[in-house]
Amino acid sequence: MYGINMSRALCLAVQSNGKRRTLSTGRVQGPTLKLVVDREREIQSFKPKKYWQLELKGELNDEKLSATHEKERFSDEKEVDSIRDKTKGKNGLIKDVKKEEKIVIPPYAFDLTTLQIETYKTTGIGPKQALSAAQNLYLGGYISYPRTSSQKLPPTIGYKKIITALQSNDEYSEICIELLVKSLRPSQGSKQDPAHPAIYPTGRTPKSLKNNEKKVYDIIVRRFLSAFGESAKRIHTTLKIGVEKEPFKAIGKLTVEKGWYAYYKKYLRVRETELPKAKKGDEVKVEEILKHEKETEPPKRYNQATIIKELEKRNLGTKSTRAQIVDTLYRRGYIKGARLEATIMGIKVVDTLDEYSPKMVDEELTRNIEEDMQKIREEKKTKDLVIEENKTLLKNVLSNFKKHEKQIGKKLADAQAEVEKQESIGVCPICKEGKLLMKRGKFGRFIACDQYPECKQTYKIPKSGFIEPSGNKCSECKTSSIFIKFKGRKKQEVCINDKCPSKQNSVEQEEEKLCSKCKKGTLKLRTSMYGSFYGCSNYPKCKHTEKIVKKKV
Repeated sequence: MYGINMSRALCLAVQSNGKRRTLSTGRVQGPTLKLVVDREREIQSFKPKKYWQLELKGELNDEKLSATHEKERFSDEKEVDSIRDKTKGKNGLIKDVKKEEKIVIPPYAFDLTTLQIETYKTTGIGPKQALSAAQNLYLGGYISYPRTSSQKLPPTIGYKKIITALQSNDEYSEICIELLVKSLRPSQGSKQDPAHPAIYPTGRTPKSLKNNEKKVYDIIVRRFLSAFGESAKRIHTTLKIGVEKEPFKAIGKLTVEKGWYAYYKKYLRVRETELPKAKKGDEVKVEEILKHEKETEPPKRYNQATIIKELEKRNLGTKSTRAQIVDTLYRRGYIKGARLEATIMGIKVVDTLDEYSPKMVDEELTRNIEEDMQKIREEKKTKDLVIEENKTLLKNVLSNFKKHEKQIGKKLADAQAEVEKQESIGVCPICKEGKLLMKRGKFGRFIACDQYPECKQTYKIPKSGFIEPSGNKCSECKTSSIFIKFKGRKKQEVCINDKCPSKQNSVEQEEEKLCSKCKKGTLKLRTSMYGSFYGCSNYPKCKHTEKIVKKKV
């Protein structure tokens, strides 16, 4: 009700100022975007402050040791320098050795939200893609229904039957053998769903899965098996060191009993830090005390996992819709990047709604509707009354919006013009009038002329990586070029024209060669926006590629 009407109102407001753009909002989408925009403003207004830390480098019982001053941050550099002067050339003594045993209980099986968060953190698969993969696994009969908010595994699912079936899979056979000789009692989370249990594998062995489906299946199985494992045991050791009465400490953390860690190790992020053996009174030979100058950091931007976690915490959206809402914000051009950065348009939409329709970015609206839905279920309020109340509220919101349509349209049209100026790749080489802009559609990103539908020129671009205009034209074909930057690689400039002469292979394909990696496929001539190359015919199972070596003329 709210989303379709307010989205239409936004689009009409922009059109009234001579611009065309698909805009949307809703009772969940609005507050979600506001969370990202508010965080962006916190980051932009953040003023870093300098602070200092002291680090001791030395030896203890002939082993290297690193420790930090117990005062973790110093705001006065003079105090830091005074401590360094006082301790220069002096050795330290172990004042205390404290050992603490930490028990890490097994994790519970996944509900949908924790599956999306964990999959993103450990494999980089986005929440929407994780849900899609899980849905396919469910339809294939490999896992239970994934759209659940339960973290509980009832005995009725048949623990032993599932684990016995999983034993036939070489990946999990050792774990299953170990579990089947024990009493099977899974770790249970606090959340429950009356309709469905937590996500679990059915025991049926998958035959042919896509890459994302393999990863999602594996993490679901390992998490399920881990729920039946023993607790892990870790020892936290703290060494208190005194150097001329200045207190330093070294902290070590070691796993002494792996328990369920052994089942879930592929996805664990546990640091093992071993300290030299020590007892009270041992001498620490101090080599140097280092001064580190640092700055306070702004709040971190949300990523796809943390924003979904935040939405769940605030009771915004449902387990099934949160990933779709975040995806919509990307497609509308309101946010960008792996770390969710609000764009000019995203900020302007929030500002405009805040001024003319504040309820559309207010979490209270959704919260009230959710409470009304619960009252309907409890028969404390009728469905017809809730619908009428929301109709009245929406009519008032739309009436005010219509009254200020010109002002709203002007603000959004100005933002659109600024976006186009920043993101313009260049002039369209076909119609010579339009600008080439980066768009986001159902199948990912692409570059298109803004004169569509009169001009339908488009160019393919990579689905991932950071892309920005270069402001240059290709020396070969005079088409605009872009900068592409992938994580861990240098930024490179690439012509967007996949038919550019610089990308055409001038070498005739030689006799087919066997793939040197998988030994099954053959190398075939392929073309991408980077040019021609040889790729394995067994793709996507084998992603081996080879450069084309051009013959000298």
